Amino acid sequence: MDFRQLRYFLAIAEQGSFNKAAAHLLVSQPSLTRQMAALERQLGQALFERTPRGVTLTAAGSALLGHARQLLALERSTRDVVAGAQPPREIVVIGVPPGVPDDWLVRLVGELQRGVPRCDLNYREAGSTEQLLLLRQGRLDIGIVHQAPPAEYYSKLLWQEPLGVAVRPTHPLAGNDDWRLADLDGLRVLVHSREQVPTQQDSLTAAATAADVRPQWMFQHFVAHARACAEAARADAVLVGRHTAAQQLPDWPWRRLRDLSLAMTTWLARPVNTRTVVQDVADALIGMGR
Repeated sequence: MDFRQLRYFLAIAEQGSFNKAAAHLLVSQPSLTRQMAALERQLGQALFERTPRGVTLTAAGSALLGHARQLLALERSTRDVVAGAQPPREIVVIGVPPGVPDDWLVRLVGELQRGVPRCDLNYREAGSTEQLLLLRQGRLDIGIVHQAPPAEYYSKLLWQEPLGVAVRPTHPLAGNDDWRLADLDGLRVLVHSREQVPTQQDSLTAAATAADVRPQWMFQHFVAHARACAEAARADAVLVGRHTAAQQLPDWPWRRLRDLSLAMTTWLARPVNTRTVVQDVADALIGMGR
C-alpha cells in the first residue's frame, strides 16, 4: 500500500465514479482501476460495489475511508514536522444543520483554536438525514442533528429550542396574546419538511388530529428564507423557533401555543470508536453549550 493508492481510493469515494475520479486526478481510468485492484488484493477486501450510477463503498471501504483521510493528512504535515514547524494538525469535519446561528459556529471555532489547537475544523452544511448517512460512510467526524441519533453512535443532547408560531401581521390572530392549537384551524401553516426536522411532523399532526383541528399544513424545505417561502405559499403562519422568527420574520408576532409544547432538539453524534482529536472536539462542543 502507498499514499498514491490511498489518494486514488479517496478520489473515487468522493467522486462516486471511476470515470470522474480519473478525470479529477488526471490519470487514465485503466491505470486507476489497476491501482484499486492491487489495493484490494493487498487488503484482501473489496472496497467498492459497482452500481448503474457509479460505485459505492463496501463496509470495508467505509472503514478505510476515515483512516485514509487521517494518513493523508499526516503525510501532508510531515514536511513541516521534519522542518521543526508546527506539530501535525488533524482535520475534523462537523456537520451543520439548518438553523444553527452563525455566531455560535464562529464562537465554536475560537473555542477549539484555544482548547484543541491541533485541530483544523471543517464545517459541512447538511440536514439531519444526510448527516447520519455521511457519518455512516465515514465522511463526517461529528454530526449536529435535529433527531435522536441511532444507538450505534455516542450521542448527547446539546439544546432544545422551543417552537412556536409566527403569524402574518394582518391576520386577526396577531392581535391576541394567548394562542392555542385550535386557533390554527383552517389556517395555512408553513412547517419544516421531514428531511430538516424528522420528528416534528408526526408530533404536530398527531396533536392536531387528536384535537380535531384541521390546519392546511404546508411542509417545505426552508432555511434562510422563511419570509419568502411564506409569501410564496400564501401562508397565514409559520411554525419556527424564536430565533428564526426574530431574524427572518421580525414583524410577524411569535407565540408558543399554550396547549402544545413543541421543541426542536439538537443532538451531537459521533462514532463510539474514533480518533482522540474527534473525542476532544466533541467534548469541547458539548461543554460550550449555546
